[in-house]
Amino acid sequence: LDKLPFPTPGDPLHAARMRAIDEQGRSSFEEYMIPLMTLALKQGFGRLIRRSDDCGVVAILDERLTSKAYGRRSRQDLPPARFTREFKDVHRFYSQALRSPAEFALNVWSVGDDAQGWRWQLVRLFDGRAETRSGRAEAATPEQAEMHAALDGLQDLQRRIRRAGQDCSRYTVELRCSRGAAQWLAEAPAQDDLYGRWAQVASVWQAVLPRVVRGD
Repeated sequence: LDKLPFPTPGDPLHAARMRAIDEQGRSSFEEYMIPLMTLALKQGFGRLIRRSDDCGVVAILDERLTSKAYGRRSRQDLPPARFTREFKDVHRFYSQALRSPAEFALNVWSVGDDAQGWRWQLVRLFDGRAETRSGRAEAATPEQAEMHAALDGLQDLQRRIRRAGQDCSRYTVELRCSRGAAQWLAEAPAQDDLYGRWAQVASVWQAVLPRVVRGD
């Protein structure tokens, strides 16, 4: 939600009702606007959480939810939830919800129409900090371009961890890729040069776990 869902004051129906309340010396904002906003906010939660076993994150990009008294009151009327302003709490939630043992997530994409551009984003899951890089490689397919991105991203992370005096074998990386890239990993022949490079780079980690996040 990019802002608190207040009704539009210029709507003729809302304007007439607000005017009637104000003419009685009462506050139309407190008695009319805030209750309608709170109701719409609860409905927004309801679109995400429909069953007792559902879970998810509602992002409300409006600081009035915490800075204004009416925003804090509206929070109290919402379904039970943990409120936070820290991205690391969101990443921790997703790690628990997805039951992922990974400390890092490496997102990889092919870029462009020639199947040779790639991009990766490395996310540190305990606090959400991210780094991104893009490049080009001799790749015949978009799936191979993703694998070049994965190789570059893992090698970059390996250098950082070793500079910090840590052992890569202590860490698990979740590789977030397309369905095609995951299939390539599962079916590539062992003698394939790119797969051989992948196996060597992946072997230094406790585990590298492919997770399909796109159907392309």
